[in-house]
Amino acid sequence: FDHAAMAHATVRRLQRLLTNRPVLRRVGVVLGKAAAGTAVSVAGLSLGLRETKRALGTHEPVSLWSEATLEFGPANADKGFVNSAHLEDPKVIISRLATKAGFTTAEFQAAARRLRPVELDLEELSEQQVTRTSTSGEPEQDDEAAMIARWREHRYFEADGIPPPGCFGRRLTSDAQGVDIGVLVPPYLVAEPDVQTIQPIAWGTRREAALANLERWGCVLLRGALSSADVAAMRKAVGVGEGSQTRRAAEVGRWLLERDPNIAMGRYSFGRLHCLLRGSPRFEPEVVAMHAAFAPLVHSYFRKSVAGGSRVFLSEAQLIVADPLAEVQIWHLDNTGGPGLSIFVPLTHVARDRGPQELLPGTHHLQAKELGLRQRFRRCLAALTATHGAVPVATDSSTWVAGDALVLDSRMLHRGLGNDSLGAPMQLLVLRYDLAESPPPGCSRRWLRTMTMVGGVLDAIFRLYAF
Repeated sequence: FDHAAMAHATVRRLQRLLTNRPVLRRVGVVLGKAAAGTAVSVAGLSLGLRETKRALGTHEPVSLWSEATLEFGPANADKGFVNSAHLEDPKVIISRLATKAGFTTAEFQAAARRLRPVELDLEELSEQQVTRTSTSGEPEQDDEAAMIARWREHRYFEADGIPPPGCFGRRLTSDAQGVDIGVLVPPYLVAEPDVQTIQPIAWGTRREAALANLERWGCVLLRGALSSADVAAMRKAVGVGEGSQTRRAAEVGRWLLERDPNIAMGRYSFGRLHCLLRGSPRFEPEVVAMHAAFAPLVHSYFRKSVAGGSRVFLSEAQLIVADPLAEVQIWHLDNTGGPGLSIFVPLTHVARDRGPQELLPGTHHLQAKELGLRQRFRRCLAALTATHGAVPVATDSSTWVAGDALVLDSRMLHRGLGNDSLGAPMQLLVLRYDLAESPPPGCSRRWLRTMTMVGGVLDAIFRLYAF
């Protein structure tokens, strides 16, 4: 059998076909030119990116998680709010201010549960007074008066314009998508006996470090945000099971529906189930209990917007279960209308091949309406060139540990990677916070698709950049 003769005969037949059919010949010429142009463009882009890397001095990528990780861990699990022996008991401060300003402790707690930043204000006031006492010997009483005046100005103790608790009723939880339904969160300074919560963490000055990372990169990783006991309680609350009894996505869905048939679910990519728990009287309080760990950061992040008269609401409480062989998600963002926070907490250890989140650092700047267009691109590209493109939360050398919270600016492009393992499913809890005047997604479906394409293009370009 003569392979050379066969190949020669095939070429001759193609030549005769192209000669006898001019249309095919023209199509062949066009395709050849397109292939050559594409090859030249890719080669030019590669050379240009290589020269850019040399000019910027970014031959080695910045380790994002060395820059944007804050450690809490077991040593801080029981510290809560009081991170100094000199800080005054929050109950005493609240009682004193209530007497001075004419509100009750119950009204203060109610304001905190409506996501008013009264707890953070009180915490910062206590820290400032400790500092003043250590330097001048006396706390400054004017600070308390100024804080009370600010609370009155912003009407923190009034519920005008806020949907009352229970207004959502028993409906499909998908009806709550993008709508403020008046979800109440647990207070973190003084826990209430009838409100589900978890152990708060001691933030201290780490709030500023977290905010700096959110500003620059659009993300921050909080190691040990939830204790192992809290993670175990969350697993039990949402029915994902333990050990050999771990449930697959369909089994978790059936378990949830048996207890609340109004829970809406969706599979937006193969192998990944999204369970919408906000609006469920049975499961919403269980999941929203996590808020106690993140409340100081949430209030600090939205400080400027709230000072301008905006109001924060909890816009999402969701359980995601990614079965083995779940596919990669498309690049997407959660909100484009304004600042927002998305918090992801895994309920199991997530290795590189078990479907961790992957991020495009700096892409939140593209939606920053307060910046000019040139400044948006400059900040976005500065972050991407530093990290050499997309960064997964779990790498070959590090694991995304159960209870480690990934906090994202909601305008950041991200996606869930595929679960290539053949073991147990990966479970993830999600809380999201947005402003009442810019509920998610804050844009049209066409713009969401456009940003998906932008994410794909940026990912492809910076893969070449990293080469």
